[in-house]
Amino acid sequence: MNREEIVQGVCECVASVVDIDPSAVREADRIIDDLGADSLDLLDLVFHLEQRFGIKISPRDIERRAQKELGDTPLEVDGVYTSEALQQLRRALPEVPAEEFSEGLRTVDLPHSFRISTFVRLVIRLLEEQHG
Repeated sequence: MNREEIVQGVCECVASVVDIDPSAVREADRIIDDLGADSLDLLDLVFHLEQRFGIKISPRDIERRAQKELGDTPLEVDGVYTSEALQQLRRALPEVPAEEFSEGLRTVDLPHSFRISTFVRLVIRLLEEQHG
């Protein structure tokens, strides 16, 4: 499966979840703020992507990877990401403009940064891991 097919599949899954025409979905769109998804829609999207691509998506995967990099340094304090965690998020999510990861970012607000391309990269990575 090539990147274009994955992009198309992710766009179709998102469109199905938020009930819009797939041709209206762009790779740079933010899933919540641009396309109107909510937290339940994100869970539904994960299910659709798992079914479509035959993968398993862990909702906390990004945070777990960042925590592994940081070792004993906490990711957040009182629900706000630490400076070190923000640096990890900038590396883990290069499709998100760095200014969205500013000091004071609350953990509950991170999903607002997720774009179609965030899930495209995730699907590509999981497919590559699955197929060695």
